[in-house]
Amino acid sequence: MKVLITYISQTGNTEKIASAIHNEASKNHEVQSKQLKDISAADLAAYDFIFIGSPLHGGNLAAPVKEFLGSIKSGKGKKIAGFITHAADAYPDQDMDKFSEPIKAACKDSGMVYKGCFDCQGFLTEALHEMIKKSQNLTDEQWAARVAQMTGHPNAEDLQKAKTFTQTMLAQ
Repeated sequence: MKVLITYISQTGNTEKIASAIHNEASKNHEVQSKQLKDISAADLAAYDFIFIGSPLHGGNLAAPVKEFLGSIKSGKGKKIAGFITHAADAYPDQDMDKFSEPIKAACKDSGMVYKGCFDCQGFLTEALHEMIKKSQNLTDEQWAARVAQMTGHPNAEDLQKAKTFTQTMLAQ
């Protein structure tokens, strides 16, 4: 099977997950990894399974990822799965459904088959710390606890979970 892994990564978190997916998928499949900016929707025709990755921005997929998904017009029979990174420690299932909605909509419009979505905590770049702290109205103590909790993610356990997700997706 030909597999494409495409993603946006601004802080390296999503790229780490993409790399774990690539390492696992390449054991039994022909795999290419490309930054989202380096492909077009037409390029998807060459692949059987697409993994698309995005950081969360304000509780949504990054705008370029949503725009790309909206540009997919044809993909009948192709399979797609998402992977996202975020600063929060965990999200409830209903939030994951919301985050994956643009992927599901692309499937409905193009004939692709949605297989699932992986999420993983990542470390938030320091340039965004103050903005996020203020937007969530956190005290210094609360923010320090949040930063301590984020530090080190994605970690080895997160990367192993991404590999397990990859195995599950490609076995479907």
